Amino acid sequence: MAKKSDAMRGINVSVVGLSGIEKDKGQLGVGKSCLCNRFMRSLADEYSVDHISVLSQTDFSGRVVNNDHFLYWGEVVKASEEGIELLFQVIEQTEFIDDASFQPFKGKVTHYYFLCDKRD
Repeated sequence: MAKKSDAMRGINVSVVGLSGIEKDKGQLGVGKSCLCNRFMRSLADEYSVDHISVLSQTDFSGRVVNNDHFLYWGEVVKASEEGIELLFQVIEQTEFIDDASFQPFKGKVTHYYFLCDKRD
């Protein structure tokens, strides 16, 4: 049985920033997906240049997105400057856009402050 001191420390990271239609966030966005992608995939060959936020209704309702406005990027182990290994779990709060209407999908929760609020 592992001692408590032997357990890897876990850190949950939620990346939140301006999302929505092009008028609100600009043509290129603010870089939330780029930040998550670079953090999770630090090798240049692993980096994905496609960060799609415009989806069909079928994709938005499918099993990957599941009518939510967040993406789970997964977990990655990184070493601190002191050599301590840390486990990071990363999610990105976003707002997916309907490819037919170019308006945000109505998800389970519509406002960021609800999504950022601590819940028990």
